[in-house]
Amino acid sequence: MKEVPMQFKNMIPGMPQLPQIPNLQGHVSTGGATFGNVLSDMLGKVNTMMNKSEQLTEAAVTTGKVNIHEVMIAMAEEEIALGLTTQVAGKFISTVEKLTQMQV
Repeated sequence: MKEVPMQFKNMIPGMPQLPQIPNLQGHVSTGGATFGNVLSDMLGKVNTMMNKSEQLTEAAVTTGKVNIHEVMIAMAEEEIALGLTTQVAGKFISTVEKLTQMQV
């Protein structure tokens, strides 16, 4: 499969923006953010989803004024986000283990 030239990538709607290749300092160029910052931001968003789910569940049980569909959607989003976070953490740990076992 041929690589799409850079000038055409912006013309294709829905084409995801891929992170840049790491530079020599070990930071991934994603618009000025380092990998650690991106990871921290993602974990913060997952934490926010989990808090939202807990708050909606508590409000549904105590007040009954929250639509049960909103609670179920929030719980599903939390489950998916937590599963994805677990997968990313597992892959990251696996990659670090492989890198430490490499012979120079």
